[in-house]
Amino acid sequence: MPQIAVGDTVTLHFSSADAQTGEMLEYTYEEEPKAYTIGAGEINPPRFEEALIGCRADDEVTVDLKAKEAYGIYNKALVLKISRKKLPTNTIPEPGTVLPMKLPRGREANVTILSVSRTTVVVDANHPFAGRDIHYKIWVCSVTPSGSATPPD
Repeated sequence: MPQIAVGDTVTLHFSSADAQTGEMLEYTYEEEPKAYTIGAGEINPPRFEEALIGCRADDEVTVDLKAKEAYGIYNKALVLKISRKKLPTNTIPEPGTVLPMKLPRGREANVTILSVSRTTVVVDANHPFAGRDIHYKIWVCSVTPSGSATPPD
């Protein structure tokens, strides 16, 4: 059975939870496993991917990441007050709505609307899991070595 290496394609199921509270953040076991190419930048955070190197199909791995290693420290400077006119024209601004926006330095990010007034909207451009230590449980469903056309049985 091949070990995972850079360039291989893997299919995975995983769950993630807030390491302090146990709150479930992501859970993929109710859908088809997702395929990723190791080393292609498809898996975030990078330490999640690093934990897979050397694993084999059917391995189960746990990874504990501090906020800094996962989705970053919560940055209050990424909470922005903007004019409602800067929202896309088809957007009905409601707290909790997530939408793509161009940030002041030209970077694009998905932002979450926190509050709405008649003329302004307060948005949060932090990743929704920023500031949280994350506990991952990963199940490697299959490994296809680079250069192989089909996954092994």
